[in-house]
Amino acid sequence: MSSSKDEAGFSLVETVIATALFALVALGAFEAVRQLAAATRQLAARHRGYVALERLTSQWRAEARSATAIWAGSPSAGGAHDDCVQVDFYAADAAGPSFWSYRSFPNHGAAESVPGDALERLAGRAPLAPCDPSLHGAIVLSGQTAPLAITTTAPERLATHTDPYTAQPDSPFVAASVPATTPIPLGVLDAHGADVRGGNTLVELRVETADAARTVDLVPGVFPNGFTEVLRYTCSARCDVGHDTAAPKTLTTCALTWNPGWSTRIAWSDYVTNADGTLSFPSGWFVAGTFIFTYTGTRADGGIDSLPKPYAATNWDVARDYAAFPPDRPAADGSSAGSFAPWDMHGDPSSWLDAFAPYLAAGEAAPIAAERARCDAVRLQGTSGGFYANG
Repeated sequence: MSSSKDEAGFSLVETVIATALFALVALGAFEAVRQLAAATRQLAARHRGYVALERLTSQWRAEARSATAIWAGSPSAGGAHDDCVQVDFYAADAAGPSFWSYRSFPNHGAAESVPGDALERLAGRAPLAPCDPSLHGAIVLSGQTAPLAITTTAPERLATHTDPYTAQPDSPFVAASVPATTPIPLGVLDAHGADVRGGNTLVELRVETADAARTVDLVPGVFPNGFTEVLRYTCSARCDVGHDTAAPKTLTTCALTWNPGWSTRIAWSDYVTNADGTLSFPSGWFVAGTFIFTYTGTRADGGIDSLPKPYAATNWDVARDYAAFPPDRPAADGSSAGSFAPWDMHGDPSSWLDAFAPYLAAGEAAPIAAERARCDAVRLQGTSGGFYANG
């Protein structure tokens, strides 16, 4: 067997060159993968930032539709540590008033509970004082590159309002020839004691992050429009008892009682001669006391609310001249008012009131009769929500 020095093989130089080329290709591939991973993370972060902005602007639009008023509680921030930019919302429903706010503290540090790049949302049943650091809410957006920006446009300037991106007039707003309703006081006060006003005022909010920016035009969706309708309500008996005062609001039953004061039997000297020759001396009773209508109801906590309504009652009419007009005879209007009654108090209070009512002194019968009708109606209505069972 023979060998040749020309047999195929790789020299050291070729091996070194091949190894270097492989290393370069591998490093290039690694760098490409690293850059792809970094781009993926950046893309994911930008997507989250985009989603956060979309969620926030959608929430603003939804809240504006249910708001009665939107205003700048603090339109700009100064240089103090707790100076802020704050926009406020107000609405009212059956549960009562609602206030909520969004605010930025541009002078806060990154380590504080509300960092300088954060947007905070607060809510409550009372007005929220602008920039009050003792109030706490939820962070709804992080990473702001500028504080929340608020621009307010009065109704009379809506026709000339322009879109911040297109620089063109906003077509949804009224034409210059149509006057817009000015803000109207809503009967509530803000945290500074000023009237909260609702109307066609436009509030423009701009929020910016490193990923994107959004500008939203908000007009309260429930606002006075200059049209007034006067409604006249008729109170039910339960309402009429005292629901327009500080009286209890649970009254569903009523009971009538009689509290006797005094009674005196009188024999009058103005006698008449009967057919058989005997004499009849008119006599009867003067009575005084109090009819008490007591309304009661059970509260949600099981306690009892009570509202007594007393009415003084007597047939002793001190305004009458008995010497010239004996009280056993009819009054000038033909009634027995002020005359002495033929009997003392008898029977249950309701029957006694039936019998005694014609003899009550002037001015007493009507209010007692009205209260009795109210008492009967409350008993009939009971706990049926203030409505009669038959209608």
